[in-house]
Amino acid sequence: MKRVIRTIWRWFVSWNVGLFSALISLFAFRLPFLISFLIGGSIGIMYSFYMKKKEEKHYPSKDDRLKEAKKKVRTIGQSLWRVRSVAMFSKLSRLYSICQKMIEIVEKQPDRLAVAQPFFNTTLDSIVTIINKYIYLMRQPVKNDEIRQAIGEAEQALDLALTKAENQLLDMLEEDLFDLQTEVKLMKHTITAAKPLSLSTKHTVTMMEEKKHEQKR
Repeated sequence: MKRVIRTIWRWFVSWNVGLFSALISLFAFRLPFLISFLIGGSIGIMYSFYMKKKEEKHYPSKDDRLKEAKKKVRTIGQSLWRVRSVAMFSKLSRLYSICQKMIEIVEKQPDRLAVAQPFFNTTLDSIVTIINKYIYLMRQPVKNDEIRQAIGEAEQALDLALTKAENQLLDMLEEDLFDLQTEVKLMKHTITAAKPLSLSTKHTVTMMEEKKHEQKR
């Protein structure tokens, strides 16, 4: 809905800009009507394209946001082969796997992007930055206490990021969990309601039906 409103507003503004430009060309510069109309139309179209580019920058579409998130996750995957620590490799591997799963969920169900967007916009940016700085410092041939401290803090930050990613994935799976629980409860209720009669009950019902049949005779 907001996108439609922005489109209508863009057309309205660009139309008025084009009309104003045509009137200036016609009356101020004394140009012929056809030339003034072409100038105004061209300026209006160019201004519409300008506004559209500006909107895309401030209001990226779902596809653009997902592409940007994929790019960041791909960076995490590429960093796996740049770390020298087995523990860090394992940590980043799990982080990469969880982020990939988020991407897969959003691709199948685009509405889930709203749930994952805060993580994609902030946490994922920080993760990529920390990983790059961590690898850069780890590859330095000389390290002092400050560098070692920074490396240790980066490792702790990535631990927190991994926990955040796990919680984020659980939030995205919450709707699926609710749907599954609902279906299980419904199935249990259906099975309970359709519980077959016991043998004694079946025998009693059969005898009653036979007596009714004999009475009809």
